[in-house]
Amino acid sequence: MLVLAGLGISDEKGITLEELEEARNSDLVFLELYTSIWHGSIKNLERIIGKEIQILKRKDLEEEVHKILKLASHKKIVIFVPGDPLVATTHSSIILECMKSGIKFKVIHNSSIVSAICETGLHIYKFGQTVTIPLRERIIEANSIINAIIENKRRGLHTLCLLDVDVENNRYVEVKEAVRFLLENRVIDEDEKLVVGCCLGSVQKRILWKKASEVLLLNLPLPAIIVIPGNLHFSEREMLEKL
Repeated sequence: MLVLAGLGISDEKGITLEELEEARNSDLVFLELYTSIWHGSIKNLERIIGKEIQILKRKDLEEEVHKILKLASHKKIVIFVPGDPLVATTHSSIILECMKSGIKFKVIHNSSIVSAICETGLHIYKFGQTVTIPLRERIIEANSIINAIIENKRRGLHTLCLLDVDVENNRYVEVKEAVRFLLENRVIDEDEKLVVGCCLGSVQKRILWKKASEVLLLNLPLPAIIVIPGNLHFSEREMLEKL
């Protein structure tokens, strides 16, 4: 059996009682850290569950996922994932492979950035298509990103901009870099106000509503997201003005 368990968006204290029980009753416990930034402590998580944790790399869950599935066919394994386990499409594909192979699986959901953005005061039902601002070396075609933002704006919807990461190679899109990308591609201008959320779900959280030109002057911590607001409801505007 394979259990995909989300750790939430903060640290090891985000583990749920259900996840704790599953981990303690498992044969093997893994932790995937390549899809997002996680500020937790592996040693503390091991202490909480009482078991050793093995770290998975990208190739372990993509090119060599068959090895994980083989283990899950006769052992109970738990794979911890930062945030919610099914927000990353890689993990959805693992569930699909379990279905094809007849392997039992369980998904335990947790907090994710998709729900945490509501702390900004923006209404979740007013968001359009989500985009990811890519690392410079991964920019092959920016048109799909630009078109999604333009279409969201046309419909008066907010755009959640995730920031790309390459944890294994210690490469991250900084907030300033993402804003420059948006400016260079002319989907925003320097006077346009953006919502920026940093370290949401933790005691270090910061939520800002500032002009793009002002955000460029700041050194903001990661993980972070940027929201390009659409048409604001009066209650959304009131919340943002209190930031």
